[in-house]
Amino acid sequence: MISKNYSKVEKKKKSHRIVLSIIIVNWNNKDILRDCLSSIYHTHNVSKYEIIVVDNNSEDSSVELIKNKFVDVKLIENNKNLGFAKANNQAIKIARGNYILLLNNDTVVTNTYFFDRMIEYMKRKPQVGILGCKLLYPDGTLQSCGESFPSVWEILKSQILFTKTWKRLGKSKKEDNHFKKVDFVCGACLMTRKEILDQVGLLRENYFMYGEDVEFCYRVHKAGYDIGVLTDESIIHLHSKSIEKNLTEMLYHSITNDLRNIRMLHHSNLEVLFAKIFHLMGVLMRAFLAIFRKGKKPGDYLELFKRLLVK
Repeated sequence: MISKNYSKVEKKKKSHRIVLSIIIVNWNNKDILRDCLSSIYHTHNVSKYEIIVVDNNSEDSSVELIKNKFVDVKLIENNKNLGFAKANNQAIKIARGNYILLLNNDTVVTNTYFFDRMIEYMKRKPQVGILGCKLLYPDGTLQSCGESFPSVWEILKSQILFTKTWKRLGKSKKEDNHFKKVDFVCGACLMTRKEILDQVGLLRENYFMYGEDVEFCYRVHKAGYDIGVLTDESIIHLHSKSIEKNLTEMLYHSITNDLRNIRMLHHSNLEVLFAKIFHLMGVLMRAFLAIFRKGKKPGDYLELFKRLLVK
Protein backbone atom coordinates (compact mmCIF):
# COMPACT_ATOMS: atom_id res chain seq x y z
CA MET A 1 0.00 0.00 0.00
CA ILE A 2 1.31 3.44 -0.93
CA SER A 3 0.31 6.38 1.19
CA LYS A 4 1.14 9.99 0.38
CA ASN A 5 0.59 13.10 2.47
CA TYR A 6 1.18 16.54 1.04
CA SER A 7 2.79 19.43 2.86
CA LYS A 8 4.27 22.80 1.97
CA VAL A 9 7.46 21.05 1.03
CA GLU A 10 5.59 18.69 -1.30
CA LYS A 11 3.71 21.56 -2.93
CA LYS A 12 7.02 23.31 -3.46
CA LYS A 13 8.38 20.19 -5.15
CA LYS A 14 5.70 20.45 -7.82
CA SER A 15 7.41 23.57 -9.17
CA HIS A 16 10.72 21.71 -9.38
CA ARG A 17 11.69 18.84 -11.58
CA ILE A 18 12.58 15.89 -9.37
CA VAL A 19 16.28 15.22 -9.87
CA LEU A 20 16.93 12.54 -7.27
CA SER A 21 14.86 9.77 -5.73
CA ILE A 22 16.19 8.75 -2.31
CA ILE A 23 15.02 5.26 -1.38
CA ILE A 24 15.17 4.01 2.21
CA VAL A 25 14.05 0.57 3.37
CA ASN A 26 13.00 0.23 7.00
CA TRP A 27 12.13 -2.62 9.34
CA ASN A 28 11.47 -1.94 13.03
CA ASN A 29 13.97 0.89 13.40
CA LYS A 30 11.93 3.99 14.10
CA ASP A 31 14.64 5.91 15.97
CA ILE A 32 17.36 5.21 13.43
CA LEU A 33 15.01 6.09 10.57
CA ARG A 34 14.07 9.37 12.24
CA ASP A 35 17.74 10.34 12.63
CA CYS A 36 18.48 9.44 9.01
CA LEU A 37 15.59 11.49 7.61
CA SER A 38 16.30 14.43 9.90
CA SER A 39 19.92 14.52 8.76
CA ILE A 40 18.82 14.75 5.11
CA TYR A 41 16.48 17.65 5.82
CA HIS A 42 19.15 19.47 7.85
CA THR A 43 21.79 19.25 5.12
CA HIS A 44 19.90 19.42 1.83
CA ASN A 45 17.26 21.33 -0.11
CA VAL A 46 14.77 18.51 -0.36
CA SER A 47 12.52 20.39 -2.80
CA LYS A 48 14.65 18.92 -5.61
CA TYR A 49 14.31 15.39 -4.28
CA GLU A 50 11.68 12.86 -3.47
CA ILE A 51 12.17 10.53 -0.53
CA ILE A 52 10.54 7.13 -0.66
CA VAL A 53 10.48 4.98 2.46
CA VAL A 54 9.51 1.34 2.10
CA ASP A 55 8.44 -0.13 5.42
CA ASN A 56 8.64 -3.92 5.70
CA ASN A 57 5.79 -4.40 8.16
CA SER A 58 7.37 -2.70 11.16
CA GLU A 59 5.71 -3.07 14.54
CA ASP A 60 7.47 -0.18 16.30
CA SER A 61 5.46 2.86 15.10
CA SER A 62 7.81 3.54 12.18
CA VAL A 63 4.83 4.08 9.88
CA GLU A 64 3.22 6.49 12.33
CA LEU A 65 6.51 8.41 12.51
CA ILE A 66 6.48 8.99 8.75
CA LYS A 67 2.82 9.94 8.63
CA ASN A 68 3.07 12.37 11.56
CA LYS A 69 6.58 13.84 11.34
CA PHE A 70 7.69 13.45 7.72
CA VAL A 71 4.46 13.98 5.85
CA ASP A 72 6.11 14.85 2.53
CA VAL A 73 7.80 11.43 2.35
CA LYS A 74 6.23 8.92 0.00
CA LEU A 75 5.52 5.80 2.04
CA ILE A 76 5.09 2.23 0.84
CA GLU A 77 3.65 -0.03 3.54
CA ASN A 78 4.21 -3.76 3.14
CA ASN A 79 2.14 -6.29 5.08
CA LYS A 80 5.19 -8.53 5.55
CA ASN A 81 8.97 -8.29 5.45
CA LEU A 82 9.82 -8.60 1.76
CA GLY A 83 13.55 -8.15 2.25
CA PHE A 84 15.93 -5.41 1.15
CA ALA A 85 16.16 -6.03 -2.60
CA LYS A 86 12.45 -6.47 -3.27
CA ALA A 87 11.53 -3.46 -1.14
CA ASN A 88 14.02 -1.27 -3.01
CA ASN A 89 12.59 -2.47 -6.32
CA GLN A 90 9.11 -1.44 -5.22
CA ALA A 91 10.36 2.11 -4.77
CA ILE A 92 12.48 2.15 -7.93
CA LYS A 93 9.41 1.30 -10.00
CA ILE A 94 7.58 4.44 -8.86
CA ALA A 95 10.63 6.73 -8.58
CA ARG A 96 10.48 9.93 -10.64
CA GLY A 97 14.09 11.06 -10.40
CA ASN A 98 16.67 10.60 -13.14
CA TYR A 99 19.07 9.60 -10.38
CA ILE A 100 18.33 6.91 -7.83
CA LEU A 101 20.01 6.76 -4.42
CA LEU A 102 19.75 3.63 -2.31
CA LEU A 103 20.34 4.77 1.26
CA ASN A 104 20.36 2.68 4.42
CA ASN A 105 18.19 3.79 7.30
CA ASP A 106 21.23 3.45 9.60
CA THR A 107 23.09 6.32 7.91
CA VAL A 108 23.48 9.93 9.02
CA VAL A 109 24.18 12.65 6.48
CA THR A 110 26.64 15.24 7.77
CA ASN A 111 27.98 17.06 4.67
CA THR A 112 25.82 19.85 3.27
CA TYR A 113 24.54 19.23 -0.26
CA PHE A 114 26.82 16.25 -0.85
CA PHE A 115 24.08 14.44 -2.80
CA ASP A 116 24.12 17.37 -5.23
CA ARG A 117 27.86 17.06 -5.69
CA MET A 118 27.53 13.36 -6.42
CA ILE A 119 24.85 14.11 -9.02
CA GLU A 120 27.00 16.79 -10.64
CA TYR A 121 29.90 14.38 -10.90
CA MET A 122 27.73 11.76 -12.59
CA LYS A 123 26.46 14.41 -15.00
CA ARG A 124 30.03 15.27 -15.98
CA LYS A 125 31.11 11.64 -16.20
CA PRO A 126 28.52 9.63 -18.15
CA GLN A 127 30.78 6.56 -18.10
CA VAL A 128 30.28 6.32 -14.32
CA GLY A 129 27.33 4.02 -13.76
CA ILE A 130 27.41 3.72 -9.98
CA LEU A 131 28.80 6.21 -7.49
CA GLY A 132 29.31 6.00 -3.75
CA CYS A 133 31.20 7.82 -1.03
CA LYS A 134 33.35 6.99 1.97
CA LEU A 135 31.47 5.29 4.78
CA LEU A 136 32.61 6.32 8.25
CA TYR A 137 31.99 4.82 11.67
CA PRO A 138 30.34 7.18 14.19
CA ASP A 139 33.79 7.94 15.67
CA GLY A 140 34.95 9.19 12.27
CA THR A 141 37.22 6.27 11.41
CA LEU A 142 37.05 4.78 7.95
CA GLN A 143 34.65 1.90 7.40
CA SER A 144 34.72 1.61 3.61
CA CYS A 145 35.93 3.49 0.57
CA GLY A 146 34.59 1.02 -1.97
CA GLU A 147 35.25 -2.69 -2.00
CA SER A 148 36.76 -5.49 -4.08
CA PHE A 149 34.62 -8.33 -5.36
CA PRO A 150 34.48 -11.22 -2.88
CA SER A 151 37.10 -13.94 -3.21
CA VAL A 152 38.59 -16.68 -1.06
CA TRP A 153 41.54 -14.44 -0.26
CA GLU A 154 39.34 -11.53 0.78
CA ILE A 155 37.26 -13.81 3.04
CA LEU A 156 40.41 -15.25 4.63
CA LYS A 157 41.65 -11.73 5.39
CA SER A 158 38.36 -10.47 6.83
CA GLN A 159 37.16 -13.57 8.70
CA ILE A 160 40.40 -15.09 9.97
CA LEU A 161 42.96 -12.28 9.92
CA PHE A 162 40.49 -9.54 10.97
CA THR A 163 42.03 -7.07 8.52
CA LYS A 164 39.04 -4.73 8.69
CA THR A 165 39.39 -4.47 12.46
CA TRP A 166 43.13 -3.78 12.25
CA LYS A 167 42.51 -1.22 9.52
CA ARG A 168 40.03 0.61 11.74
CA LEU A 169 42.44 0.63 14.68
CA GLY A 170 45.18 2.10 12.54
CA LYS A 171 45.56 5.72 11.52
CA SER A 172 43.05 6.96 8.98
CA LYS A 173 44.70 7.46 5.63
CA LYS A 174 43.83 10.76 4.06
CA GLU A 175 42.48 10.28 0.56
CA ASP A 176 43.06 12.71 -2.27
CA ASN A 177 40.00 14.49 -3.56
CA HIS A 178 39.29 12.35 -6.58
CA PHE A 179 37.27 9.51 -8.04
CA LYS A 180 38.42 6.09 -6.92
CA LYS A 181 37.48 3.19 -9.15
CA VAL A 182 36.32 0.10 -7.23
CA ASP A 183 34.64 -3.24 -7.93
CA PHE A 184 31.48 -2.48 -6.00
CA VAL A 185 29.87 0.21 -3.89
CA CYS A 186 28.14 -0.74 -0.65
CA GLY A 187 24.35 -0.53 -0.86
CA ALA A 188 24.32 1.67 2.25
CA CYS A 189 24.82 4.65 -0.09
CA LEU A 190 24.66 3.76 -3.78
CA MET A 191 23.74 6.22 -6.52
CA THR A 192 22.92 5.25 -10.09
CA ARG A 193 20.88 6.48 -13.05
CA LYS A 194 17.36 5.37 -13.88
CA GLU A 195 18.49 4.61 -17.42
CA ILE A 196 21.09 2.15 -16.13
CA LEU A 197 18.44 0.31 -14.14
CA ASP A 198 16.35 0.19 -17.31
CA GLN A 199 19.35 -1.25 -19.14
CA VAL A 200 20.66 -3.89 -16.72
CA GLY A 201 17.56 -4.57 -14.63
CA LEU A 202 16.55 -4.10 -11.01
CA LEU A 203 18.06 -5.71 -7.93
CA ARG A 204 17.85 -9.50 -7.85
CA GLU A 205 15.02 -10.32 -5.49
CA ASN A 206 16.33 -13.79 -4.59
CA TYR A 207 18.85 -11.87 -2.45
CA PHE A 208 16.69 -11.29 0.62
CA MET A 209 19.34 -9.13 2.25
CA TYR A 210 23.07 -8.55 1.63
CA GLY A 211 25.05 -9.29 -1.50
CA GLU A 212 22.56 -7.68 -3.87
CA ASP A 213 24.86 -4.66 -4.20
CA VAL A 214 27.73 -6.90 -5.35
CA GLU A 215 25.56 -8.66 -7.92
CA PHE A 216 24.09 -5.40 -9.21
CA CYS A 217 27.49 -3.74 -9.53
CA TYR A 218 28.76 -6.80 -11.39
CA ARG A 219 26.00 -6.42 -14.00
CA VAL A 220 26.71 -2.70 -14.37
CA HIS A 221 30.41 -3.46 -14.73
CA LYS A 222 29.68 -6.04 -17.45
CA ALA A 223 27.58 -3.41 -19.26
CA GLY A 224 30.75 -1.32 -19.60
CA TYR A 225 30.30 1.34 -16.94
CA ASP A 226 32.78 2.50 -14.31
CA ILE A 227 31.99 2.06 -10.62
CA GLY A 228 33.60 4.13 -7.90
CA VAL A 229 33.46 6.49 -4.94
CA LEU A 230 34.18 10.16 -4.38
CA THR A 231 36.88 10.07 -1.76
CA ASP A 232 36.21 13.63 -0.57
CA GLU A 233 32.58 12.87 0.28
CA SER A 234 31.47 10.83 3.28
CA ILE A 235 28.50 9.68 5.28
CA ILE A 236 28.16 8.14 8.74
CA HIS A 237 27.10 4.49 8.64
CA LEU A 238 26.15 2.96 11.98
CA HIS A 239 26.96 -0.47 10.49
CA SER A 240 24.58 -3.27 11.44
CA LYS A 241 22.48 -1.17 13.81
CA SER A 242 19.52 -1.84 11.56
CA ILE A 243 19.86 -5.63 11.88
CA GLU A 244 21.28 -6.26 15.35
CA LYS A 245 17.84 -7.25 16.66
CA ASN A 246 17.99 -10.35 14.46
CA LEU A 247 21.75 -10.86 14.15
CA THR A 248 21.82 -14.60 13.45
CA GLU A 249 19.31 -14.44 10.62
CA MET A 250 20.96 -11.46 8.96
CA LEU A 251 24.47 -12.92 9.19
CA TYR A 252 23.11 -16.11 7.65
CA HIS A 253 21.86 -14.14 4.64
CA SER A 254 25.14 -12.21 4.45
CA ILE A 255 27.31 -15.33 4.33
CA THR A 256 25.12 -17.42 2.04
CA ASN A 257 24.83 -14.55 -0.46
CA ASP A 258 28.59 -14.03 -0.22
CA LEU A 259 29.06 -17.66 -1.29
CA ARG A 260 26.52 -17.19 -4.07
CA ASN A 261 28.44 -14.21 -5.41
CA ILE A 262 31.73 -16.10 -5.31
CA ARG A 263 30.15 -18.79 -7.46
CA MET A 264 28.85 -16.11 -9.84
CA LEU A 265 32.23 -14.38 -10.10
CA HIS A 266 34.60 -17.35 -10.19
CA HIS A 267 32.50 -20.33 -11.36
CA SER A 268 34.47 -22.64 -9.10
CA ASN A 269 33.04 -25.15 -6.64
CA LEU A 270 36.45 -25.43 -4.99
CA GLU A 271 36.60 -21.68 -4.27
CA VAL A 272 33.09 -21.81 -2.86
CA LEU A 273 34.11 -24.70 -0.59
CA PHE A 274 37.18 -22.89 0.76
CA ALA A 275 35.18 -19.68 1.19
CA LYS A 276 32.59 -21.58 3.23
CA ILE A 277 35.31 -23.17 5.39
CA PHE A 278 36.82 -19.74 6.15
CA HIS A 279 33.39 -18.32 6.97
CA LEU A 280 32.72 -21.23 9.35
CA MET A 281 36.08 -20.71 11.03
CA GLY A 282 35.31 -17.01 11.37
CA VAL A 283 31.94 -17.72 12.98
CA LEU A 284 33.57 -20.03 15.55
CA MET A 285 36.22 -17.41 16.35
CA ARG A 286 33.51 -14.81 16.89
CA ALA A 287 31.58 -17.21 19.11
CA PHE A 288 34.64 -17.46 21.34
CA LEU A 289 35.26 -13.69 21.32
CA ALA A 290 31.59 -13.06 22.18
CA ILE A 291 32.31 -14.45 25.65
CA PHE A 292 34.33 -11.30 26.36
CA ARG A 293 32.21 -8.77 24.45
CA LYS A 294 29.36 -6.93 26.10
CA GLY A 295 26.02 -7.48 24.39
CA LYS A 296 27.24 -10.42 22.31
CA LYS A 297 25.96 -13.97 22.80
CA PRO A 298 28.14 -16.96 21.84
CA GLY A 299 24.98 -18.99 21.31
CA ASP A 300 23.93 -16.75 18.41
CA TYR A 301 27.12 -17.57 16.53
CA LEU A 302 26.91 -21.28 17.36
CA GLU A 303 23.36 -21.37 16.00
CA LEU A 304 24.62 -19.64 12.85
CA PHE A 305 27.45 -22.20 12.56
CA LYS A 306 24.96 -25.09 12.65
CA ARG A 307 22.77 -23.53 9.97
CA LEU A 308 25.71 -22.89 7.65
CA LEU A 309 27.13 -26.36 8.21
CA VAL A 310 24.03 -28.07 6.82
CA LYS A 311 23.50 -25.52 4.03
